[in-house]
Amino acid sequence: MDLLETYGISIPKGEIVEDPERATEVASNIEGKIVMKIVSPDILHKSDIGGVKVNVARDKIREEYEDLIVRARNYQPDATILGVQIQEMTDIDTGVETILGMNRDPQFGPVLMFGLGGIFVEVLEDVSFRIAPISESEVREMINDLKSSPLLRGARGKKPVNIDSLVETMQRFSQLVSDIPAVLELDINPLVVTPEEAKAIDLRLTVDEERLGYES
Repeated sequence: MDLLETYGISIPKGEIVEDPERATEVASNIEGKIVMKIVSPDILHKSDIGGVKVNVARDKIREEYEDLIVRARNYQPDATILGVQIQEMTDIDTGVETILGMNRDPQFGPVLMFGLGGIFVEVLEDVSFRIAPISESEVREMINDLKSSPLLRGARGKKPVNIDSLVETMQRFSQLVSDIPAVLELDINPLVVTPEEAKAIDLRLTVDEERLGYES
């Protein structure tokens, strides 16, 4: 999340914590509603195991922290648990969930993917692809390629989302993956686009540790 923020991509206020005391402290500094998520490289589909808590009451932070850890351990006892993410809750109902991803192809380099996100990405498979870096016109083409693009422009009484913010976010994402060859895969899912802005809610990142200078 810090990496996204460095490139000017909007993220919710929050922090990954390793104990319930810190969880309570971080939550006290968030003004809006709170969401809590288990953080583990071994558990990619957090919602499937009850690893996401939404609209958590502040007096329940400690209790929910412990419950998330227990759920993760019961699901996969040998999983690496990095902690729990305490995050300002984004009002998804006013926006559209999209997915923005990258896979580094050995021949073509960073290949970008954009489509409808959230839980529907694997069901609808409504996505478009381009090779990074991409221009503003290419970004808009990616968006227009989607069969579901009318959802972004307002449907069933919803306000249109901020397309300009989405375009800028996609360009910043394109620059990030072009600048850092050690990033092998990066998925923002969901990237929630509201009438105000595009905001990265959750991500999955795979890096080449040798390129980062770490020992295996």
